[in-house]
This record gives sequence, structure tokens and C-alpha cells, in this order.
Amino acid sequence: MNVMVRIHHRSVLIPFVLISIYLVFTFVLRSIFPSGQALVEQLASIYGRFGYEIVTLGSLMEALVLVNFFTPGVAAVGLGAIFARSGQLDLTLVIIFAVLGSLVGYMLDFLLGRFGFRELVDRMGYGKVIDETKHRIEKFGFQTFSLGFMHPNLGALIALTAGTLRMDFKKFFLLSFLSTLVWYILWGLLIFAMGNIFLTVLTRYTFMIFLLVGAIWLLFSIYGSKKS
Repeated sequence: MNVMVRIHHRSVLIPFVLISIYLVFTFVLRSIFPSGQALVEQLASIYGRFGYEIVTLGSLMEALVLVNFFTPGVAAVGLGAIFARSGQLDLTLVIIFAVLGSLVGYMLDFLLGRFGFRELVDRMGYGKVIDETKHRIEKFGFQTFSLGFMHPNLGALIALTAGTLRMDFKKFFLLSFLSTLVWYILWGLLIFAMGNIFLTVLTRYTFMIFLLVGAIWLLFSIYGSKKS
């Protein structure tokens, strides 16, 4: 009987402990981070002054194979389309600067592959991925470019691999330019059309977004440590 009572007390106590920890955690984080409305206003002010520079630099960094996993370039470009919706930027210019930034990054990736930086990439653990990308380029050709450039991380790997294959530069430039342009227009129009929804989510659920980003970062960190 005493054992049953102790088990019952524990079963009742555990939810209260978890709820208490959650409330304390929530209170501390909410006191550290700004409110959603304040955050949106700050971002709008920053993008109103330096939006095109942020979009260009973000797309460039996201397209560089050696650093793109550590930079929030896609988020920077996406915010550019969102704030184009609210009037801080022009969507056409956002897309143009995003394409230019990405192309510069892809050209650098191509040159890295062309001039023998494959060994460095192998040491970073991407050798198998490059071999798989090489196989796809050789097997599917145009389809690899048209679909692969839907995300800068994939595009960077394709650009590096194209360099290692010593692909004709003019052909590579044309395929990468057209593919990047098409995908940025599609993503830009989609995010622009849903801009009000994104702003509402960012305003009302900033805390949840921080938790999501933190959880994703932890997952990738754990995965990276296990892989190493």
C-alpha cells in the first residue's frame, strides 16, 4: 500500500515539476528576447536601410560551399521578400541582388573545384557527396542543374563538382544563371504572396521560432558530432 502511495505521489509530482521548469524557462527567455512586434520593427528598420546589401551578402555566403552551413543566407533573402511585401524593399531588386550574390558564390565554388581544392573538401567530409553529385551530373545533366539549384546549398555542391569535372565555363554559367533566376523568382513570389502570414507568425510566435531554431541547431550539432 505504501509503495502504491509513493508511486501515485511521484506520478502527480512529475507533471508539476515539468510545468514549473517550463514556466521558469519561458519567463527567463521572454525576458531576454525582444517581443515579436519589437523584433519585426527592428528588422524592418534594418532592411529599410541595408536590405539589398543584406540580401546580396546572404545569398553569396549561402552559395559558398565552405561556409554555407554556418550562415543564415536563405533566411536573409527570405526576409528581403517579406519586407518587400511591407514596402521596405522592391521585390524585383531583391531577386536581382539575390541572383547576383548567388552567382558570385557559385563561380567561386566552380573555381575551387577547377583548381584542385577537392582535397580540402574531402578533408571536410564532403568527398562522398561530391562523388554522388558527379554521378548525377554525368547521368542526368540538365536536370541536375534545373532541380539542384532550387536551394543554394545544393547549388554550391553542383558548382564545385562542375569545376572538378572541368565543365565548360560558359555552359556552366548559363545553366547556373538560368536555374538560379527561375528558382529565386518562384521562391520570391511565393514568399511575397505569403508575406503577411510570415509577418504575423514572426510577430506573435517569436518565442516559438527561437525554440525551433535552437532545436534544429542542436539536432545538427548532435548529428555532426556523431558523424565525426
